[in-house]
Amino acid sequence: MTSADWMGIARHTPLGILCDLDGTLVPFAKTPAAARPSAEVVALVERLSVSSGVTFAVVSGRAKDWLEGCFPAPSVRLVAEHGAARRGAGAWQLTTDLDPAPLAALGDRLDALARRHPGALVERKSTTVALHYRDVRRGRRGELLVEAYGLLDSFLAQHPAFERLEGNMVAEIRPASVRKSSAVPWLRDLAGAGARLIAIGDDVTDEDMFRALAAQDESVLVRANDDDHRHTAARWELSGTEQVHAWLRWLHGVRAGEAPLDVPLPRPHMRPPTRSIAPGPSLLVISNRLPEFGHLEPDDPDRKRNVGGLVSALEPALRARGGMWLGWSGRTVPDSEPPESGVIDDGPTQLAWLDYRESWYRHYYSGFCNQALWPVFHSFPAQVTFSDVDWEAYLQVHEAFADAATAQIGKNGTIWAHDYHLLMFARAMRRRGHLGPMGHFLHIPFPSLDIFSMLPWADEILDGMLDFDLLGFHTPQHVDNFRSCAAALLPVRIAEDVVHHRGHATHIAAMPIGIVPDTFREPSEPAVLEEIDAMMRSLGDAKLVLGVDRLDYTKGIPERLIAFGRLLELQPEWRGKVSLVQVSVPSRADVPRYAEQRATIEAIVGRINGEFGEAAWVPIRYLYRSYARPQLASLYRAAAVGYVTPLRDGMNLVAKEYVAAQDPKNPGVLLLSKFAGAAAEMKDALLTNPYYPDGMARDLHRALSMELPERRARHAKLLATVQRSNAVTWAEGFLDALAACR
Repeated sequence: MTSADWMGIARHTPLGILCDLDGTLVPFAKTPAAARPSAEVVALVERLSVSSGVTFAVVSGRAKDWLEGCFPAPSVRLVAEHGAARRGAGAWQLTTDLDPAPLAALGDRLDALARRHPGALVERKSTTVALHYRDVRRGRRGELLVEAYGLLDSFLAQHPAFERLEGNMVAEIRPASVRKSSAVPWLRDLAGAGARLIAIGDDVTDEDMFRALAAQDESVLVRANDDDHRHTAARWELSGTEQVHAWLRWLHGVRAGEAPLDVPLPRPHMRPPTRSIAPGPSLLVISNRLPEFGHLEPDDPDRKRNVGGLVSALEPALRARGGMWLGWSGRTVPDSEPPESGVIDDGPTQLAWLDYRESWYRHYYSGFCNQALWPVFHSFPAQVTFSDVDWEAYLQVHEAFADAATAQIGKNGTIWAHDYHLLMFARAMRRRGHLGPMGHFLHIPFPSLDIFSMLPWADEILDGMLDFDLLGFHTPQHVDNFRSCAAALLPVRIAEDVVHHRGHATHIAAMPIGIVPDTFREPSEPAVLEEIDAMMRSLGDAKLVLGVDRLDYTKGIPERLIAFGRLLELQPEWRGKVSLVQVSVPSRADVPRYAEQRATIEAIVGRINGEFGEAAWVPIRYLYRSYARPQLASLYRAAAVGYVTPLRDGMNLVAKEYVAAQDPKNPGVLLLSKFAGAAAEMKDALLTNPYYPDGMARDLHRALSMELPERRARHAKLLATVQRSNAVTWAEGFLDALAACR
C-alpha cells in the first residue's frame, strides 16, 4: 500500500478506529497505575474523536472506572476489560453476567501469593483478575509462575466459563465469552453504513480484533522491538508507541485539511514463513517444548532460553546439519479458535512452533502425559489416572505435530523425536507418506512388563513406537524391558538389537545421555556467586550435603530428608557439623499431587529442624526455587556430598553435573540411588537404596567420613565416565546410528 492509499483510508468517511491502550497508546511501565496516557495523548484522542466522520474507541483490558478517569470526554468510546463493558454515547453497558464471587476468591489467593514474591501485583476488575510480574526479579519469575499457574489452572478446572489469557508479563483470568473482537461490530454500527475500520494493537488479545475485521478494513500491529516475531493476523505494523502517536497526528491532520506530516506510515507486516525454503531442513528435531521461544517475553532472556542438557546436546548437531527444531510454543488458544503455527529463522537454529488448544493442554499434557505415562513409566502405579478423553487428545496432538512437521521437511528427511510426549509420532508421519529415517529417544525409564501392561493402550503404543527406525534408551535394563513388552504384547520377531514387526525393522539401543562437563568448571563472576557465598558463610564449619531436584514424587525428596534425620539420630556426632541444603525446582504446580508433595516435604523439614535444630545450626535448608548454571556449579563444588537419590529416574544429569563441578584435588562424594539410570554408568559412586532410610543414613555417614585418597580415586573414575560420553558425542552417536539403520 502506498502513501496515497493510506491517504485514501485517512480521508474515508465514515471511519472507525479501535485502538489498544497499553503498549499502543501508552508505553509499558512497571505497574499498571504508572502506565497512564499523557495529557498530549488524551488531547490527541479527543481531537480525533470529534473529527467529522470519525468514531474512535479505546479498547483495553483495563477496568472501566480507570479508563473513564483517563478519557472522560463522552466523544471517546471506551471498551473495558477486553470487551466485558462498553461506553458508547451514553452509560456503560456490561456484556456478561457471570457471578463475580469466584473471581474474588481467586483474587484473594493470588494476593497471598503476590505478598511472597516482591514485585508481583494483583489487579482486580469487575469481570477479570490479573497477576502482573514485570517487576519481579528475573531469577524468581519462574518460581512465581509455577505457583500462579497451579492456582489459575485449578480455578479453570472448577470454573470452565473462564479462561486464562497471557499478556505482556501478565497472566489474566477472564470470562471465556469475552473478546475484544466484540468491539468490531459494535463500533461498525456506531460509525454507520459504509464504514471502514482500522484496528491497532500490540498484544495477543488484539488478535481477536484483527481477525474480526472485514476485507475493507485494516489492522496494524505495534511491535515492541525488532525481536518480536510472533504470528499475527495484522496486515501492517508500526514500531513502538511514538510511531503510533505520530501516525495518529498525521491521520488527524489529513482529515483537518492540513499539510500531512512526514511520518512513518504503517508498513507491511513481515510474517514469519510458514514453511522453510525448499527443499527444507535435512534434520528435524521434535520435542514437546522448544529450546527457546513460547509465550515467554522477548525482553526476559532468563526465562526465554532453556539451556538444559538436551539443548546443549542438540544445538551443535542442528547447526552442523542446517536442521530445525519443532515444538509447542507454550501458548494455548481457546478450542473455538484454530491453533496457529510458524517458523523463527533468525537465530543459530531454525525453530518451528505450534500452539495447543486449551483442551489439549488439559488432556494431552497435564492428562495423558503427566498422569498416565509419567507414573507408569516411572513404576508408580498408585499415581496413575487413565481417561479415554486424555488418550484421544494424545493422538490428536500427534496429528497436529505431524501436520506441522510435514510442512517443514521433505519425505526423505531425517526426523528425531524426543520423549514420552511423542511415542506415536512415527505412525502419524508414516500415514502421511514419510519415507526418511525416524528415530526416538526416551528420556525417562521404560518399565517392566507387569507395570507397562497397566496401560489400556499398551499394545497400540508399542505398535506406534515400532514405526520408528531407531529407539534409544538410557540403560540396557530399559532396552530389556522394552524387548520383553514387545515380545509379550505384539506378534514380533526379535533379534539381539532389532525388532521386526509388520515388515519393518526397528533397531533398539542403550545410549546414555551426557552433559557438557566444561560448562560446570568455568569460573563464575563474583556477582553471580554473591548469593551462594552468603549461604556458605551461614553454614559456618558445617559440611554441606546438597540435593538438587525438580519437585516430583519420583525424585525421592521426602525419603532423602527422612534418611538425613535418621543420620542425626543414629550418628549424633554429626549434629551441628553437617547441614542439608535441598533445592527443589518448582514443577507442575497445577497437578494436585505435586502440591501435596511440596506440603509433605515442608512438613518433614519442619519436624527435623524442630527436633534437632539449635540456635546456631539449622539441619535442613529447603529452597523452593531454581538456580542458574553458574550458581549451581558453585553449590556443587562446595558440597561435601552430592545427595542424588531418586526413587526412579531415566538418567539424572545432576549426578554428572556434580561430578564435573568438583575440584579434583579435594572432591566431594556422589551418593547415588541405584535406581537412577546414571547408576548403570557411574558405578564408582557410593550407591544407595532410597527406600531404606536406615541404610541410606549409614551410606550418608560413610560419604561424610570418606578419606581424601578414596574420594580422589572414585572421582577420577567418575569424571572419566562423564567426559567419555558427553552431550555432543551422544547426539552425534544417535544420528550416526539412525543413518546406519537405512
